[in-house]
Amino acid sequence: MALQPVAPAALETDSHPDRVAVVVAPYGDDGAYAGEFTARGWPCVAIELAPETLPPELAGSTVSGEYRHRIVHTGSLRETVRSLAAHQVGAVVAGSSLGVDLADQLAKQLRRTGNDPSSSLLRRDIGLQAETLEAAGVAAPRGIRTASLAAALDWAAFHDLPEYLVAAADTALEAPVRRCRSGYDLAVALRAMRRTTHEQGLDPHLVLQEHLSGSVYHLDTVTGRGPTGAVEHRVTRIWAETRTPAGLHDRSDLVDPRGPAPRLLTRYMLRVLDILGVTTGVLRSRLVVVAGQGPVLVRAEPGPPMDAADRVLRELTGSNLVQDAVQAALPECPHAPTGSVPRPHVARVSLIAPHDGTLDEELLRTITTLPTVRHAVGDLRPGVRVRRTADRSSSPGALVLAADSRKDVDRDHRAIRTAECRGLYRGARP
Repeated sequence: MALQPVAPAALETDSHPDRVAVVVAPYGDDGAYAGEFTARGWPCVAIELAPETLPPELAGSTVSGEYRHRIVHTGSLRETVRSLAAHQVGAVVAGSSLGVDLADQLAKQLRRTGNDPSSSLLRRDIGLQAETLEAAGVAAPRGIRTASLAAALDWAAFHDLPEYLVAAADTALEAPVRRCRSGYDLAVALRAMRRTTHEQGLDPHLVLQEHLSGSVYHLDTVTGRGPTGAVEHRVTRIWAETRTPAGLHDRSDLVDPRGPAPRLLTRYMLRVLDILGVTTGVLRSRLVVVAGQGPVLVRAEPGPPMDAADRVLRELTGSNLVQDAVQAALPECPHAPTGSVPRPHVARVSLIAPHDGTLDEELLRTITTLPTVRHAVGDLRPGVRVRRTADRSSSPGALVLAADSRKDVDRDHRAIRTAECRGLYRGARP
């Protein structure tokens, strides 16, 4: 049976003209939050951050979407609450990681459903997450959270591990995680990451962790109040990540949640959500299943902007991360159906350039018109220059594939890799 888009039949369409939904810092969502709320009859107010407080990569950014009103938060919670007094606020959500703290504070001030502001940093700081899980007796990576380069290097010298990960503690920071195999690599990565945190004006704390070997999974979760008012967590999607022998991202596949591995991941994640103090909203987490140990949380972040795979899921199944967040914020919205729903096989395939080059027109057309390709990510035009892929951030782009059968997705995945071997990156220079 061919894939068919699923109509969002469960959407609330009754108008609520006197109530509005407040979306805090909805940067990079292309109006997705406003669209989801508006479809349910809820007008939206956007809380924008003062331009001088935005990180450099968002300089000059504007909030897109159908918003009734826009308010600039200048740093004063009292002033922002006063600006909202003209509206009957019925819901508050964070539109990005940058809006988590303020959204939690506004929800508390306005007595709306929200998370405890004291847990805001914990839900997005990967160093604090590891420390908290370890203190609770739950598996977590070994590591150190510190603002001191000397302390980080001393920790690495003491443990003498074969490989490390270096990251900013705050997931709101736009910076790639770095893998290091030597003391020199480690020193360079730590200094570069510290410069980035300083430039973006964010928390200077860095995280140095052991690199865990095992199967990698990404979990989307949503938390809200159940029929009895108790907090309920639900794992909505599980993605299995595959890497090349060189350690580069190959593909991520949507996993059937009924298998033994997904059930193990779900049990672990539900406990993690309780420990992190999540009482409402969505979380996107990365876990590694370590042989002989089980699942280990590497990082969790509160609903980053959607990527292309999320948008394809919305078209095919009527559900994605933003819709989950909106449902959690609006108590009258029905819970996701528990019965049988269409489960297409969806995969996000990273392009991998073995050398610098330019995109070949014929081979590029071949891979972008494959039967299962639903969306192309990146500047994929003939003649565009690409550099050798060293990590996911330097990939030329990605293709989102979807079909009823995994065999069809696998076939087109092989075709993409064949095109790369045949000269996809040896096109004519513009």
